[in-house]
Amino acid sequence: MVALLLLSVSPGLVSGAQDVSASDDAYHYGTWENGEHDGNYTEWWYFNFYDSKQNVEAIVSYFVTDPQNLTGFGQSQVAAVVYTPAGTIRELDSYPATAFSASSDRASVQIAGNSVASLTAGTYHILGQSSDNRLQWDLLYLRQSAPWFAADRMPVGDLSWESMSWLVYMPRATVVGRVLVDGQTYVVNAPGYHDHNWGEWIFSNAMWNWAQYSQPGFVFDLGDFIGGSAGVASIELLGERTTFAKNQYSLIHTKWALDAENQKWYPIESVFSANNGSVKLVLSMHVLNTEPLRGNLPFPFPDVIIYEQTATYQGLVVNSSNNARVLSFPFQGFGFKEYTAKTRSNP
Repeated sequence: MVALLLLSVSPGLVSGAQDVSASDDAYHYGTWENGEHDGNYTEWWYFNFYDSKQNVEAIVSYFVTDPQNLTGFGQSQVAAVVYTPAGTIRELDSYPATAFSASSDRASVQIAGNSVASLTAGTYHILGQSSDNRLQWDLLYLRQSAPWFAADRMPVGDLSWESMSWLVYMPRATVVGRVLVDGQTYVVNAPGYHDHNWGEWIFSNAMWNWAQYSQPGFVFDLGDFIGGSAGVASIELLGERTTFAKNQYSLIHTKWALDAENQKWYPIESVFSANNGSVKLVLSMHVLNTEPLRGNLPFPFPDVIIYEQTATYQGLVVNSSNNARVLSFPFQGFGFKEYTAKTRSNP
């Protein structure tokens, strides 16, 4: 999902069978700019991978808000969290909005020396490093499952103009390359994920749960507004996608932990279940690692904490439709999730 602000959800879902082109994963500001709420425009490209053999996991996000700096608070950011056996490093580097550039034809993004390059529609090269040089990444993403639109200009927040789009461009990918952590190089060959969000909204108006898991032949995605009426979950099993609206699923956090630094509680165990009448899904998520990322907005604006988490997944899909090719499918493995909380900005 990370975005520094919102990995969003949809009250009305868009079919996964809808055609998705390379330009859909490009920069969208030009199609939203109208002089009304341009200062609230936000867009990001998010990537992750989970290397269970080396116990190395990472998330990277390329982000921009108010690209023309109309409010005076426009900026671009590169966020990265890398979990290793030696410990976890989180980095959040902010740059002026002018450090950001992107193409409206395909996913070609530049923030200072950090970049996303679309080599082909299904092959991306992401490159970057933290400003303190503790982290560096040079990774190739090879798409393994079909992209789908989770939301298209869906309503978010409290105001009528707040809306967002969400594209899951690589529900599952093969990720190869290198990550350098405090001078140690990890050679990566692991599954990964990439999605993309854009739109106009006041990000502190909407808090969310997000979750993502995949294995060969199966993917799971969840975007859910906390306390709101909007949400969508989806699975793809052997090339067939099933979606669940918010009234067709439940998410219950069964165990919590305290973030002493920010004085906020966050979930560490959760149970998800869904039923659309023909397909049933139940799964549990047990958090392994948690790292909080803060937007660090200037006082007096409310701030958002995104709890970036790795987790184990275990679950079962049961398909009772007449033409089902698979009636029962158990799964288990490793994935990612997020939980967000609102807090005060620092004075």
